[in-house]
Amino acid sequence: MTATPVTIRHDLALKEIARLPGAAGSGLKTQGLTTLKHSLATHTRFSTTNGTREVYAWFDDVILEVSISSDIIHIPKEYPRGSCEYEAVLQHERGHGRVARDKAVELAGNLENALATTEGLPTRFDPVISADFASAAERLKQAVAKVTDPVYDQYEKDEKRAQAALDRPDPYDAVYKKCTGWR
Repeated sequence: MTATPVTIRHDLALKEIARLPGAAGSGLKTQGLTTLKHSLATHTRFSTTNGTREVYAWFDDVILEVSISSDIIHIPKEYPRGSCEYEAVLQHERGHGRVARDKAVELAGNLENALATTEGLPTRFDPVISADFASAAERLKQAVAKVTDPVYDQYEKDEKRAQAALDRPDPYDAVYKKCTGWR
């Protein structure tokens, strides 16, 4: 699992942050926002051999790379650096980054487990047999997707639920109680 450094932006006003995708989804006023981009890359090495009229193909390696490619925290410019409100928003938004990293690490482990326990990936002893190289490559791609897609779909649901839990009224009320200069 790889992650990029956190970028803190302090150049947008409250109203501008509220218009960004993902802002104020739970009916609360947006005081800050963390935007995250995550991805799953598949790197495979496979072998083929030609039969008399068909292509035999199998995996030598399947490497999955889970990454958080962007982690941007938006803090409204109305709250000066070092102010109680700035620090409260920063602390809350860093929590979103932690959840994202924790869920990405969990995803990596779940994907590793899924690949290690599946019997559906073509091997040298149980290859894909196709009429040509292109169809063999497509069938290999489908074999990986059949294993990884359900795991990734579940990750997206779990990560969304965990992020939403941070913004429920109860935890968010704690942020508001820390300071008196909210706008």
